[in-house]
Amino acid sequence: MATVLSQYQEQQKKLLDKLPSGLTNPELLALQELNYRINVLQTMQVYCKTAPVSTDVNTLGFHYQLVSASLRFLLSERRFGLKPDEKLARQRETAAASLEKVFSDQNRRFQSFKPTAPELYRKSLQEMVNTVLPAWIAYRTSYINTEEVFS
Repeated sequence: MATVLSQYQEQQKKLLDKLPSGLTNPELLALQELNYRINVLQTMQVYCKTAPVSTDVNTLGFHYQLVSASLRFLLSERRFGLKPDEKLARQRETAAASLEKVFSDQNRRFQSFKPTAPELYRKSLQEMVNTVLPAWIAYRTSYINTEEVFS
């Protein structure tokens, strides 16, 4: 997650450095998408760093509700980008279905989560986030491919 985050921050800086001379429409679209992705990755990073070290399910429950809600929002928000042709529309559908499945599978794991050691929740949460976020990035790329601006 940190590597992708730093890569996005470098791309963001390159575009911000161009602001005085102006951005093309694709660059502007990429910048707003990078801002969004950076925010999501930083939020997930904070959730992982603040995960309680406990075996008390009540203590862990509220924290997980925050994480789960944030991830659930990723399934439906910001569904805009360039108008898709038939191939890209199918890619979006596939990426959305994949993200939904990955999230559902991971969420199901936590519905009956009973940690046997205080550090297990934090470790499991990090694994979950590191499983969901690549699927989310693939989904977002089907809407706005930020790499195209830099190629």
